[in-house]
Amino acid sequence: MSRKIVPAAILLTFLFLSIQSVSGAWNPPSNISRDEVFKASRQVLGQLDIELNIREDIFRIWVLEMDWDIGAMVYEPLDTSRIPVGPDGNKAGVFLLPGGSGDHRSRDTVARLLAGKFGFKVVSMTYPGRLYLLDPSPDWPGDPVNLDGTVRTPIWNRDIPITDDQYEVTKDKTMMERYGTHILDCAKAGTEFYHRMAPP
Repeated sequence: MSRKIVPAAILLTFLFLSIQSVSGAWNPPSNISRDEVFKASRQVLGQLDIELNIREDIFRIWVLEMDWDIGAMVYEPLDTSRIPVGPDGNKAGVFLLPGGSGDHRSRDTVARLLAGKFGFKVVSMTYPGRLYLLDPSPDWPGDPVNLDGTVRTPIWNRDIPITDDQYEVTKDKTMMERYGTHILDCAKAGTEFYHRMAPP
């Protein structure tokens, strides 16, 4: 069995059991057998697909006296009346925030499943700075570390690039045995890079 199937099957089972009980109190089972996981997975995947409205949303917010460009994908039923409503009368939604250096595309399959099978409105946001905003394609050009020693820097604001003179590259070997060499771009005091990384 593929490792990728197991988390998806468990997720489907959990969601299926949760949604079946949305109108009343629900306590998670203490144990779910492998057969039950696959049975619930087949049942969910066998449901008719809900037609979706999928769109990218890139917007700018003003926080900490700076402009930040944020990117997200929105998934919702074309017929918004199909979005489930909770006991409080509010429509149900899911917010996904991928970690690491990826962007919202890494959660596309899960987002489509949540919206396309259960009807949730799903917003999958990219962590600020991780989305390539300088081209219609969100794919970053080149490698994270360039041959000339410069490195890829976050794009927090498409109009204010973080240039090579705003940081110094250091190599951290303190966890060499476990992680290898960490290449770090350390912001220089007083630069745009520094102000965006410094705690408020």
